[in-house]
Amino acid sequence: MNLVISERAEDDLARIYTWLISEYEEEAAENFRSRAERALSQLAKHSELGPHPVWTLRHLNLRFWVISRTNYIIYYERTGDRISIERVLDGRRDVRRIIELGIEDPPDEEFD
Repeated sequence: MNLVISERAEDDLARIYTWLISEYEEEAAENFRSRAERALSQLAKHSELGPHPVWTLRHLNLRFWVISRTNYIIYYERTGDRISIERVLDGRRDVRRIIELGIEDPPDEEFD
């Protein structure tokens, strides 16, 4: 299986790594990197592992896979012999809003 990581997913991974260093330490970031690499390796071998999100309407081939012992989720699509890693997001975020609508930032709140 040919595994391709999109630019957005690469940015996601870099942002997560940098955030982990700034909030915790390099060891936490390296642990994340190792777990992410293992998850990507598993997907390359077994692309049907991840389920389809029930909420997706635009991305009918979208699947997801949780990175072990983290809050992070890999979103990917399989087409033929190619696995395209689309995003790597914190599962506590509104991932439906991010993926389906392409809106990264939380909605503005109005204060009276």
